[in-house]
Amino acid sequence: MHTISNRLAALATLLAAAAALAGLTVGGLYADAPNWVQQAQGTDLATLFLAVPVLAIGLSATARGSAPGRLAVVAGLLYLVYNYAIFAFSVTMNPLTAVHITIFGLSLWSLLLTGRSLLDGADGVTERLNRRAAGGLLVAVGMVFGLLWLGQIATTTTTGVLPPDLVKAGLSTNPVYALDLSFFLPLCVLAGIGLLRRDSAAGFAFPMLVWVALMGAGVVGGFLLIAAGGEPIVVPIVVGISALSVAASVLAGLALVRRESVGGRATTATHAVPFRAGDLVEGG
Repeated sequence: MHTISNRLAALATLLAAAAALAGLTVGGLYADAPNWVQQAQGTDLATLFLAVPVLAIGLSATARGSAPGRLAVVAGLLYLVYNYAIFAFSVTMNPLTAVHITIFGLSLWSLLLTGRSLLDGADGVTERLNRRAAGGLLVAVGMVFGLLWLGQIATTTTTGVLPPDLVKAGLSTNPVYALDLSFFLPLCVLAGIGLLRRDSAAGFAFPMLVWVALMGAGVVGGFLLIAAGGEPIVVPIVVGISALSVAASVLAGLALVRRESVGGRATTATHAVPFRAGDLVEGG
């Protein structure tokens, strides 16, 4: 079953690389409002230059028995499920629609077929995370964005006026609300609390840190493309999301470069480059 799951993940990775490259280079591929196209291409940037390498390195490390590699694959697949659900349901039908749906399906089935063994070996990686910082960040992400989305939904419900961002994107509803509030933000909170309390939910902490970093990069990429198109952006929001993405990356990276405790004290590797293939293998 692991072999089938990994093959599905590898195929999803290849298709995501091709789809993201096409989204960035094929003119007129997206037929949506300019703002939504720019956000889609921001996701394509993060997919091509961050998520695909994380998945490729993670799959390679997983083949060598690396637990951190497996967790990196889980994070990458969660990223693909999230974003290609949006592409499948909320991006105007285009020549890549079938590919987007395929990526969504392959990623989801890869996770489902892995089943209970999804987090095998997570304890070793989890123990090397900074529990307070990582746990606090994940809980904060879940609570802050959850309250923000609920506030926007409540405002629209009571006033009948859509949020400005939805108007610019040409959408009547926001797929992010559904995905975040139903699954991804609760998983962030559960992983963060699990890390702080040292219970089994902590196994999701490392994948969710990587997920936060990847998602933040995609959002920032969209903002930068919107700015390049001449539209105003709220700089403090861009800075805040960038800082959140970097913080999540650093916390996840530190868990990879730290060695097992020696005499009760953790030692650290001399290099500090996160997500190198060697780090993932050594960390397993």
